[in-house]
Amino acid sequence: MDEKIREKIDELNAVMKGLPYGLALVDPKEVKLLDKNARYMSADMFKSLVENVRRDGGLTSLPLLWKREDGSLLALSGNHRVQAAVHAGVESILALVLDRPLSREEQVAIQLSHNAIEGKDDPVVLKDLWDEIEDIDLKLYAGLDSELLKELEKMEFDSIAEARLDFRQVMLLFLPEEAGELKRVMEDADNIFSGDENYILSRKHFNEVFALLADVKEQFGIVNNPTAMMKLVELAREKMEEYNRANLINEGG
Repeated sequence: MDEKIREKIDELNAVMKGLPYGLALVDPKEVKLLDKNARYMSADMFKSLVENVRRDGGLTSLPLLWKREDGSLLALSGNHRVQAAVHAGVESILALVLDRPLSREEQVAIQLSHNAIEGKDDPVVLKDLWDEIEDIDLKLYAGLDSELLKELEKMEFDSIAEARLDFRQVMLLFLPEEAGELKRVMEDADNIFSGDENYILSRKHFNEVFALLADVKEQFGIVNNPTAMMKLVELAREKMEEYNRANLINEGG
């Protein structure tokens, strides 16, 4: 069986020729692990990983190996997966293999980049996904650590209607022509950004608006807030006109 798989892998590698890596079916017991690995795993997490590998019958993500001059393979990434495969009794694993000279610095850089460059979980989405799993065995398979699970269990999300939001009301008085100009700018902005989502503004945005007002007052020697707001409106209109002109140019108008 393995021999047939290796033949297919050789065919695939021929198609992949020119890429910086190839595929190989290897015995995990023959893969050398890193002497120093900054990525660690608790005993419970490793036990869960071994159980997952045993359940799956193999690895479901590929480790990255480096083929050294003597032909031996070093795991640059996926050390714990390789170890788990050995503990789970898996006789062969599919791996990505780099087959070119690498300096010690390059080896370390690849190792650290695979450990460091990763995404972060949105806790709201993560909790929603976690709550979709009812089967206890599948919850164990998901492998979330106990500390994270404690945090998820504590999380409660109120709807906007139920939440007690801290509002601050600000009133600015405008002359009729100023109010008309402000309305026109807001309508233009609504037309330009009509496809965007609208959100309730946070206090951060409140503070940013008034920081801008303070800047405008200082830069243009303005004393009162409504006049400063109208200056902001004027600047906004100029930017929107630039935006519209740029769109016309892009559309060939």
